[in-house]
Amino acid sequence: MSDKRRNILETAENIDYYGEANSALQHELPFTAELFAANRDNIGRLNRAGVTSASAGGARRSGTRSKVARFAELESDLRLVVKTARLLEKTEPGFRNTFTIPRGALNYDEGLAFADAFQADAPAFQAAFAKYGLTAEFFAEMAAAAAEFRSAAHEQADAQRTGVGATAEQEAALEATLATRRQLDRAIRNHYRDDPQKLAEWLTASHIRQRNPVRKGSSGS
Repeated sequence: MSDKRRNILETAENIDYYGEANSALQHELPFTAELFAANRDNIGRLNRAGVTSASAGGARRSGTRSKVARFAELESDLRLVVKTARLLEKTEPGFRNTFTIPRGALNYDEGLAFADAFQADAPAFQAAFAKYGLTAEFFAEMAAAAAEFRSAAHEQADAQRTGVGATAEQEAALEATLATRRQLDRAIRNHYRDDPQKLAEWLTASHIRQRNPVRKGSSGS
């Protein structure tokens, strides 16, 4: 949770406590009852948006880790096929070597394209590959690795979309909270213009901290 959101939420909660402690105000100035209710709704929105945002962020990070790991496994399998195919090209009569990939690291799209192509071409030479340990089971596992990679990529994309929506909702909730505070501030300042004590209580409750205190042990240099 960012300091900005934490401090605004803290102020909204203080305003809610202020409204409960000064219930007579809502009878003296009925519009404030509506505003205090809106403030409570805003607190709920902030909490919900904060939870969603944190969850989505974790899913994005997890999706990235899963995607990288699965692609590394897939690329390793592809290179085993390539190395074996080079040998088969020299030793197996009639072997047509279509199992080639460029030098250097593959990007995700290239890796998936080569995996699909190898899966399509391998059955015709399955017996030759199997002699060197690349059995039908190996190619089935490579197909599964490609499918798992695609799934991990989709999960990450879904999490990114969720994260964008959660961030937008959080910002909207912050704006709504600040707008309600401004309305309450004007109404209460006007109403308690001749009551310094009540006004001071309101100013304390509605104050938004600009910065959080520096924790002991943190370096300022």
